Amino acid sequence: MLSLFFVPSLPANGPVLLDGDEAHHALVVTRLGFGEELLLSDGAGAWARGRISSASKRSADIEIIERGVTPQNTPRLTIVQGIPKSDRIKETIELLTEAGADRIIPWSAARSIAKFQSDSLSKWQSGALAAAKQSRRFWIPEVTEARTTPQLATVLADARILVLHESASATFSQSVDQSWSSASEIAVVIGPEGGLSDNELAVFTERGATIVSMGTPVFRSAHAGIAALSALQTALGRW
Repeated sequence: MLSLFFVPSLPANGPVLLDGDEAHHALVVTRLGFGEELLLSDGAGAWARGRISSASKRSADIEIIERGVTPQNTPRLTIVQGIPKSDRIKETIELLTEAGADRIIPWSAARSIAKFQSDSLSKWQSGALAAAKQSRRFWIPEVTEARTTPQLATVLADARILVLHESASATFSQSVDQSWSSASEIAVVIGPEGGLSDNELAVFTERGATIVSMGTPVFRSAHAGIAALSALQTALGRW
C-alpha cells in the first residue's frame, strides 16, 4: 500500500510540491526516492496518486498520475470523549481516528481528572493528522475545543446521541440498527475513567439520548471509542 502524505491543497492540474515536515517524512524517514509512487491528500477528501519526479533534501516535486475525491461519510460519526489521563490521550486519538471518527470533541466531564490545557487542541489535532496518515484516511477528523456538558446540548443539536454506560439495560445491538443511517450525525458519548455522574446521565437522557451498554466487560475510557465505532460501522453496513 502506498504511503500517504498531506498537503495544504491539491490543484486541479499540474504537479504538486511536497515540502516541510511531510517532505522530510517522505524523503528521510520513509526513504522514498526518484520514480517512487505515493498518495497525497488535502485532508478534506481530495486525493492524488503521484510519482516523485525530482527531489532535494527539503522538498519533492510530485507528478500526478491520478486524482479523485472521497466524499465525507453520512451520517457523520462524532465521538464525545471524556478527557482521558494524559498518558492515554495519544492512544485514544489514534484508535478513534483509525476506527473512523469524523469529529472528536474533548469533553470536560465532572469526573475528568485531566484538564484541557492551552496547547491541548494543537496536540490533539496533530495526533489526529498522524493517525489519519497511518490509516490512509483522506479525511482528517475534526478536533474541537473542549466542551462542558451544557455546551454539548448546542454542539450536538442535530445529532442522534448514544451514551455508553455500564448500568444501561439495553445493549448496543438491541438499540442500533440500519435505520440509524438516516441520521445526519451520530454522536457517541464516552465518559472519563471515573464514569458519568448521575446529573450528566440525566442531562443526556433529557436530550433524548439512547443509553446503551457494550456488554459485560467494562472498557477503559481510552478503548471504548474504538469498540463503539466498530459496532456502529458494522450496524450501518459499512464494515
